[in-house]
Parts: sequence; structure tokens; C-alpha cells
Amino acid sequence: TITSALSGSYNSACLAKQMYEEEHEGRRVFVLDTLSAGPEITLIVKKLEEYVNEGMEYETICSRIKAYLKNTGLVFMLKSLHNFAANGRVSPVVAKIAGFAGICIVGKASEEGTLEPSHKCRGENKSLDTILFDLEKYGLKTGKVSIGHCQNEKAAEHLKAMIKEKFDKVQIEIHKLRGLCSFYAEKGGLLVCFEKY
Repeated sequence: TITSALSGSYNSACLAKQMYEEEHEGRRVFVLDTLSAGPEITLIVKKLEEYVNEGMEYETICSRIKAYLKNTGLVFMLKSLHNFAANGRVSPVVAKIAGFAGICIVGKASEEGTLEPSHKCRGENKSLDTILFDLEKYGLKTGKVSIGHCQNEKAAEHLKAMIKEKFDKVQIEIHKLRGLCSFYAEKGGLLVCFEKY
């Protein structure tokens, strides 16, 4: 039996793993620190399910999923950084820029799990063009894409159509962001995970 834990709190997850294994002899838990959120975790969980259903050995699954994580990426479009600023994750000055005159922030998740704003775009259409450019730049060709949106299904569908037009073999899913992801993405935000192949 394989029990997987994906958590932003890596040390807590490791402690929980140890306690669980001590209480359940023969069970093994693999803790994967994704350093990510939302759509990227969705793709990782689906890949884990695929490996388990194929009957792979525990050790093989652990090594394969770590390799898979290196071949995924996350880009984002945020219309507001208010909640990031309120929690000290970005400066209030940067947050004000994002909310001013229809400016959207487009960027990517770093390997350390931080958000790296890279573009200030005026308007949603320019932002979606920039996301498409970045997806190609960062390695999307024929893989899967997971688009999470916060009350912005129209933009998610528009981006999906743009991606399909440029990369016709890509498989794309759209879903609503929930919980903490929607809190930080805020209304209108998109989180886009992709496979780098």
C-alpha cells in the first residue's frame, strides 16, 4: 500500500510520516515537497494514480514522481496582490501596481516555491498572450496543461483555445481554484501548470 503526502509544510509532513509508519507496521509513506500549489499538485496526483494503477513498485513510484516534478512548471496571472501583501509575501508597493489601471502580474513559480513576477501587462488579453509566450519559452510542446481559475472561467477557456491553436496535441483541463489557492489567486486570477514536453 502506498500513502502519499503532498504538503507545503514539509517538516510537519515528515513527522506525520514517521508517526504513521510507527503505528501501521508495513506501511510506507512518501513525502513529496512540491513547492507548488493548485494545478501543479493536481497533475502530480494524477500521475501518482497512473503509476499506482500500473502496478509499479513503491521505490519506482517515488523516483518516477520526483523526476516528473522536475518536468512540470507553473505560470500565473494575478489581477490583485492584496492578500499577498496583507500576509507579507510581496511588498505593498508591488501590490498597488497590480491593482492600478487594469495591470495584471504574470510570472512563474521558482524552483524554491516562490512566485516570481516577470511581466506587468495592461489588460487580460495581453496577459493571456504573455502566458502563452511563457508556456512555450518554458518548455510546453505536447504535454498536459491544468488551468485553475478564480471566478474567471471565461479567461481560462480563452487561454485553453489559444493553447490548442498553437499546440494541437496538448491535453488541457480547466477547474475552479478553491481554498488557499483561490485566496491568493484572488478574483480573476489564473494558475497554469504544464508538462515540459
